[in-house]
Amino acid sequence: MMTNRASLVLGTAQLGGNYGIANTAVNFSIQQRNELLQYALSSGIGYLDTAPGYGDSESIIGDCLEGADPQSRPQIVTKLPSVQRLGLHTEEARRRFVTSSVRSSLNRLKCSALDVCLLHDPLDLPYQGGEILRMLQELKQQQFIRRIGVSVYDAEDIANFMRAEDLDSIQIPLNVLDQRWITNGMLERLARKGTEIFVRSVYLQGLLLMAPEQLPAGLKQAEQPLLRLIRYSEETGIPVKELCFLYVRDLPGISGMVIGCETVEQVQENLRMMALPPLSRAVRHKLGESYTDIPVEIIDPRRWK
Repeated sequence: MMTNRASLVLGTAQLGGNYGIANTAVNFSIQQRNELLQYALSSGIGYLDTAPGYGDSESIIGDCLEGADPQSRPQIVTKLPSVQRLGLHTEEARRRFVTSSVRSSLNRLKCSALDVCLLHDPLDLPYQGGEILRMLQELKQQQFIRRIGVSVYDAEDIANFMRAEDLDSIQIPLNVLDQRWITNGMLERLARKGTEIFVRSVYLQGLLLMAPEQLPAGLKQAEQPLLRLIRYSEETGIPVKELCFLYVRDLPGISGMVIGCETVEQVQENLRMMALPPLSRAVRHKLGESYTDIPVEIIDPRRWK
């Protein structure tokens, strides 16, 4: 059985604007943003996750890392904005957009090559017979990108990923309530393929940390799963946040877990949890068997009302 411990990836969507159902942060000052990033980097966090769609987070990261020692500079995962939604009618127009987007990310991040560039829209993978992927592969050959991949949402997206060639990385949603890729064997298949696997939505955009009575009306069906998780937390004496964090951290094959932070204290808490011992086999088994029937209306934030 493959074993590993995932790396901690600092999600930076919050730096560019509110993200997640439970986000309560106000706008960051430049000083607060820099303090958060500098603390994360000085603490040894080796990955940052960003995207052009996350406000000005790419520029914030680029300014913060400017002049940093290349040996200690973290790897940056960024994304290509959706191409298929633009409805560009010619291959040349699409190529201009892809090239311009990558160059703009390079300029904002102040680096010579993107460590990881993911398609932010998984529908771009099969679009025009895989044309966008081929364009990214050309940019990789020209050394503007080191690794390419896709950010996915559902089984069809992952099936398209498995059919494609020369993809390095994938970002998947996975958490205690959303175990689709474990139960259907897809996580293991991706790992055996040698894929760099990043997991997002460890707390389901904050839903798993909410009090059931605070759920919005459109998510009341999440109340019972949350109550079960809270009761199990009380039974084991392990906080809900730690159960969620450690369950994902120690899944075989995971390269990194993307967790956004709004404060230095949250970064410190994540680093503390990274150092915790694994959950017992009994606890992992209980979490694995207790949430295999969660409706997609709960686990897919695109369907939240």
